[in-house]
Amino acid sequence: MTEIELKFLLDEAGEAALRRAPALRAMAEAPAKRSRLRSIYFDTPDQALRRAKIALRLRKVGRGWVQTVKRGSGAGTGLFAVQEDEAPAPGGRLDFDLIADADLRAAVEDAIGDAPLSPVFETVMERTTRDLAAEGGAAELAIDVGEIVAGGVRAPLREAELELTSGDPRALYAMAGALFAKIPARFSGLSKSARGYALAAGEPAVPAPAPRHAAPPALIPGETTEAAAARMLRDCLAQIDANVACVLAGDEIGGPHQLRVGLRRLRSLFAIFRGELDGPALRGLNDAARSLAGQAGRLRDLDVLAEEMLPRAARMAGAQTAEARDADAAGLEALAAAIAPRREAARADLRAALAGPEARRFLIELSAFVELRGWLRPHDHGQTALLARPVEAAAAEGLKKRWKKARRGAEGLETLSIDARHELRKELKKLRYGVDFFAPLYPAEVVQPFRKPLKKLQNLFGALNDAAMVEAVLTLPGAPAEDDPAAQRAAGRMLGRLEAKAEQDWARAREMWDLLSEAPRFWR
Repeated sequence: MTEIELKFLLDEAGEAALRRAPALRAMAEAPAKRSRLRSIYFDTPDQALRRAKIALRLRKVGRGWVQTVKRGSGAGTGLFAVQEDEAPAPGGRLDFDLIADADLRAAVEDAIGDAPLSPVFETVMERTTRDLAAEGGAAELAIDVGEIVAGGVRAPLREAELELTSGDPRALYAMAGALFAKIPARFSGLSKSARGYALAAGEPAVPAPAPRHAAPPALIPGETTEAAAARMLRDCLAQIDANVACVLAGDEIGGPHQLRVGLRRLRSLFAIFRGELDGPALRGLNDAARSLAGQAGRLRDLDVLAEEMLPRAARMAGAQTAEARDADAAGLEALAAAIAPRREAARADLRAALAGPEARRFLIELSAFVELRGWLRPHDHGQTALLARPVEAAAAEGLKKRWKKARRGAEGLETLSIDARHELRKELKKLRYGVDFFAPLYPAEVVQPFRKPLKKLQNLFGALNDAAMVEAVLTLPGAPAEDDPAAQRAAGRMLGRLEAKAEQDWARAREMWDLLSEAPRFWR
């Protein structure tokens, strides 16, 4: 049997909100059932089952025991589709003859061989289940509250599992949207067994939210464009979801930055695969990603100003006379004090947006788009051909288009206006994302000669953009500390230094562009 379910991590507030959600009452088919589940997971000394992506457990349910075997893993987007075989286990003893699925039984026996089995960890959960029904399908919602135990170490876990019991998986996502869009929750990308193995290895079972960078996509040469696009979209979703949690949990400045990066990577993929994936669903997701990226960007700009630009200005002021240095220090302190409340207001605005139903619905709809092939256009044979072609063809076409747009934007480079420079910077960033997405398809030695000058040129434009951002924040009407003479003098000196550096950087732009233009296009 294949089990299809969505998993969500909850905190205490999220659990309480889910239990009293009006949507839960509206979809419930029967009263809630409560049970206490103790599950013991077994493996060989070298964890052969874990390496084979097989979980073997004995679970005590009431007075009896149940043996369960699962094979598979999550997609990283909260969705799990795994093979499962379950049977009563008299006396609480493992018995492979009880595994009805012959292929699954053979996989277990092959993985174990003659090695002994012993308990590795266990979970103890108070489970509340509700049978739910919606148009197109039925599901069971399980709310688990308890702990994972390994070697005397305990880790609490609050999790909700929404398992499809009949019907179309689209109904599962419809239920998830109704239940989870308005409560504190995030996708759970790990099974309980994966969390248990982590705890047994001395790692956190539920890692604290932290900035998540993009992961190199594990593309397979010759795979279809559709399979590769789905793989890359999953990583974008995982990056966005993790950084949403990071922003909501704390003030780590990497969270807003990596959230914006994840949203931009997603939109770059939408652009690269426009022909393959275009449709109302993609356009709606793209608009939502643009809006969230704008809000993350406002906080990120203030983070850069407070954490990077002002400290750099203070270091540069150290080369002045003592009197000028003291005056600058006082002015920069006044600027920092004036920026701090704006920064906190931007953080509060971003958190409110990320905790709101629009952002949560965006994440659920993006997962549905990826996992249910939401891009399919019925009877569009041209789309079918594009999706089925090898990913290398899509890579060459996508990178060619991105390069063409960047080259067009760089025409008359020396005389570009500020707005035109900004547009070129965005095109270079999109090109860089495209290169990073498709690089695994090519030998590193042919990618690097192009990626290296591209990165340097992108960094140059990034520095120019930061300088323009600082000028906008510190000089527009309502600027921080605009009534403080010392702050304004310090801001003026800071902007003067930035302008001088920007002129030096811009003088190098043509040379760096020429290096990039001369680099071989590895996708040809």
